[in-house]
Amino acid sequence: MKLTKKQLINYLDDYQKSDDLLINLYIETYEFYCRLRDELKKSDLMIEHTNKAGASNIVKNPLSIELTKTVQTLNNLLKSLGLTASQREKVIKQDDGFGDY
Repeated sequence: MKLTKKQLINYLDDYQKSDDLLINLYIETYEFYCRLRDELKKSDLMIEHTNKAGASNIVKNPLSIELTKTVQTLNNLLKSLGLTASQREKVIKQDDGFGDY
């Protein structure tokens, strides 16, 4: 799925031009995430690694580690834009129609 700037702007309640930097960074990071995800699907989660001493070990695929970091980065960018599920839930609860009562 191709993510567009317009889609993200539509999710924002109070879009401002200053959000563009975060939006663009989110889109670039999301594209990187998709590439990592697709590459990881083609390979194993655990791979054999031979260290400098010549010993072989089974280790976690470095792509899976990078994928996890990229997901965390995406989540942090969503937080910065106010788009996480918990942030949206707070807005809904605050705007329940009862005002200060």
